Amino acid sequence: MTLLLTLSTSSLVGLFDEPEKGPDSLLDAPRFAMEHLQLRGLYLEASSLSGWSIRELDRLRDRADKAGCPCLVLADEELLDLSSMDPEVDQQSAGRIERLAVAANRLGCNSIAIRCADVGSEEGMERATSVLRGMMASIERLELNLLLRPTTGLLGTPDGITDLVKRVGGFRIGVLPTYGVGSDVEQEIEHLRKLAPYAGAMIFQVQSYRGKTGHKGINLTSGIETLKKVGYASTVAIEYVGKDPLKDVDKAREELQAAIEAE
Repeated sequence: MTLLLTLSTSSLVGLFDEPEKGPDSLLDAPRFAMEHLQLRGLYLEASSLSGWSIRELDRLRDRADKAGCPCLVLADEELLDLSSMDPEVDQQSAGRIERLAVAANRLGCNSIAIRCADVGSEEGMERATSVLRGMMASIERLELNLLLRPTTGLLGTPDGITDLVKRVGGFRIGVLPTYGVGSDVEQEIEHLRKLAPYAGAMIFQVQSYRGKTGHKGINLTSGIETLKKVGYASTVAIEYVGKDPLKDVDKAREELQAAIEAE
């Protein structure tokens, strides 16, 4: 399997109020991503599905299947306190993860992604490990992977978050890194190199393009080259944070695809 470029639907939010330019809603995102951006899969944020019924989730999955642009990852932006001493907090976190997993299963996703608040200490790491281990059986029954997104503190470091993954153990837990959130290129590349072997999916943050100078943000080609060197062979989602997704996402796709195909 080679690297496959996909789209974070957060990239399109600004177009939902301008249907003459882009998709008129999230339900139209699969068709638009495939037909206009040539991207073959979607990463979705849980907040964009707030209040949705099972019927609406099924409609989105149906449209994604028909467009040939499947829903792949459902990511939660909420910070979960998995190292709390309070059993009620643990129960709330577990319940949120379970609801996320059920929604992802209806959408046909292969993974859910969560963000964990800083564990603070070895004791906190052990508690977080225990909570996640307790959730894995129900996640695995739905044939999903659980991906951890780097956050802050210990879990903001490659060593810290991969340590948590290894402690939980199993084949269905990994990480979901985002390349391009920092300005230090060398550090971003080093983080990518360390995290890619544990990654079940990947996000590349894309900013605007400026004339001949190209991408305003981090060097996207260097990121792809790093992934190829460490043998990462899965999906890479474009997460656009600029103001003109129609133009810039297309340029990013061209640049990233060229890097993927380069010898």
